[in-house]
Parts: sequence; structure tokens; C-alpha cells
Amino acid sequence: MIIGGAILMASCANATAGTDECKEDCKKECCTKNENVSEKEGCAKDCKKECCKHKEADELGQLNIGDENPSLSVEMKNITGDNVTLSGLAKENGLVVVFSCNTCPFVVGRANGESQGWENRYNDEKANAEANGLGFVLVNSNEAKRDGVDAFDKMVEHAKEANYDNMNYVVDENHLVADAFGARTTPHVYVFNKENKLVYKGAIDDNVDSKEEVKEKYLQTAIAQLVAGEEITPAETRNIGCSIKRVKK
Repeated sequence: MIIGGAILMASCANATAGTDECKEDCKKECCTKNENVSEKEGCAKDCKKECCKHKEADELGQLNIGDENPSLSVEMKNITGDNVTLSGLAKENGLVVVFSCNTCPFVVGRANGESQGWENRYNDEKANAEANGLGFVLVNSNEAKRDGVDAFDKMVEHAKEANYDNMNYVVDENHLVADAFGARTTPHVYVFNKENKLVYKGAIDDNVDSKEEVKEKYLQTAIAQLVAGEEITPAETRNIGCSIKRVKK
């Protein structure tokens, strides 16, 4: 129930569904997956909270394709201990920014093996980005969990446990960068070109459950089209994941 509930709540936080749709989806999931009445009620309450967070993220506004990166000079602490900026991490053809965290099932997968999560593609996506002249960075904006599972030392530990390959993994204090982007979920992908203009946003690919069963490699396709000087299609895809855990200001 705990893992299932986490997956369920996370499913509410996606890029295209409104708050009402989110609540309706959660209601269906709660009724389908839980036979016990008390579990249904608990699940529904959790979903309501998560959908409200989703609404708050919507109200932040979203970067649109063609918009300039608004956070180029924000200093963030990398797991190396160095302070870095998105401007400094960009390469000759641009930058890939992925909002991520340490525990979301859409990132790390499910303990029962039903889903691999997107994290097992991070090293591949980083290598592909760098081979095409783009920088690559993971951004942790879960300020509400900064004293727990998304503390800096936990980020360092997780990077080692997950075998991140010389990955830039940075702390977005007070979710300033996530707010500027309007980022909603972990993961949530943004690709900027060499002029720091947004050219793609959304998901890494079309299959969170299995790397081997991916049919549409959205991020890799966007990068290939960018480097080739072609129109990026699709420029936007649906991002699905756990909501970024913001603190009320």
C-alpha cells in the first residue's frame, strides 16, 4: 500500500492534466486498487493534497518553447562540493536540465521490479548529450524534503549507489530554478539550444517501466534534430512523475 500509494499520488502530477482531471484519475485508481474502505479514503485524501500541489505548480507558469533560460546565473551546489551555474554547465550546442530526486518511483523505479524508473537511462542520456555538444545536469528542487531523503549528503550517497557517471547533480535551494521554469515533476526535462532558448520539454522517452521497451526516445530525438538544425518534433511531450516537493512561501 505504501509503494502503491506513492506511485498513485505521483501519477496525479503530470503536465497536461488539470486539477479536476487529476482528482478524477486518483479517484478511479483508489477505487480500483484498494478494496478496503479505509484505504480508499486515505488514498483519496492523499490524492487531494497532491492534486492541490499540482495546481500550485500550474500557477507558477511554464516556460514556453522559444523562451530563454531564466536561471543561467543561479549558483547551485553540485555533489562534487563545487558551486555551479547552468550557464557554466552549458556546452557549445546547449544544455539538458532534468529535475530529479532520490526516491520518486518514476526516477528510481519500484522495489517490486514492476518499473525500472527513468534513472537507469540517465548515464546514457548524459553521454548522448555530451557527444552532441550539450551539457547535462540533474536538479534536485525538493526543498520540503531537504532535511530528509533529499538532503545534500543523501544526494551524494544516491549518486554513488545509482552509479551516476560523473554526473552533475545539484541542489536547487528554495526551488528557485524549478519555480522559474514552472517545473512540476521528477523527472521533468528541459533542453536549451546554444542561444539558451528552450527547444524541448517533457519526458525522456515513452516508457518509464522498461528501457528495453522504449519506442519513442523523445530526448535523444530532440537532441539529434537540434544538432542537425531541424525542427524539433515533438517539441513538447507529457511529463509524468512525482510532484516537486515545494515549501510554502
